[in-house]
Amino acid sequence: MTEQKINPLEQTPNRQKLERFTLGAKERLKSKKAIEQIFTHGSAVSLFPLRLVYQGVPVAQTPMQCAFSVSKRHFKKAVDRNRIKRLLREAYRIQKPALYKTLPAPFIGMMLFTGKEIPSQEIMNKNVEKLLEKWGKSISL
Repeated sequence: MTEQKINPLEQTPNRQKLERFTLGAKERLKSKKAIEQIFTHGSAVSLFPLRLVYQGVPVAQTPMQCAFSVSKRHFKKAVDRNRIKRLLREAYRIQKPALYKTLPAPFIGMMLFTGKEIPSQEIMNKNVEKLLEKWGKSISL
């Protein structure tokens, strides 16, 4: 019996490899029009200190495109906002492979940090994991 070698870099069309812990440019939501559409027609899931505003889309390059935001009202310094966004992206990047396996359709979303203090990476990881679990349950109903 011969074993087939699978190229780990080979990707299926419109579906990124699920095992990779990356957050590429195609997985980030950057379109102003799409972000406005999320806030006007989308749904939301909250779990303090995070909020996920999302909307299903008919066709997408990846199973989930996501943007990240931190309130300027609570964090005046850009250094602090950037630090929190970096923590958010890292926590999402780690949870992404498990999330992709459970998504029934493609989505676009924006993750908002609503807290008033800068959290540690461990706390952010737990919060993002809990938020994505809650969201996964709400979309599978």
